[in-house]
Amino acid sequence: MNNEPVAWIDKNTGKPRMEGFIHTDYDIPLYTHPAKELHLSLQKSKETGELLAVTYTDDEHRIVEVLWKKPPAKTLTIEEILEVAKQKGWRGDLKFLVDFADEILRKAQ
Repeated sequence: MNNEPVAWIDKNTGKPRMEGFIHTDYDIPLYTHPAKELHLSLQKSKETGELLAVTYTDDEHRIVEVLWKKPPAKTLTIEEILEVAKQKGWRGDLKFLVDFADEILRKAQ
């Protein structure tokens, strides 16, 4: 890599030196540096199940945005199940209904 200054700034005025002018020891040299390659990936968090957009370079990782969150588990109480059953006109065995609803919810989760 070429380590020569690409430009100079006049220390007194803070302005760049005009092209063609000879720089002095009072001028501030300006250098370039290689840009870091920036990558984007999608990752799933093992702890939360979230889908994350992550940017990274060779030495740094940073979460950009949470794209999807696992919805919280919803449980229904027996009272809530019975309330829905009554609204729908259920006339059968209530124990069977509660056991059936619990099993459906378990499988859904």
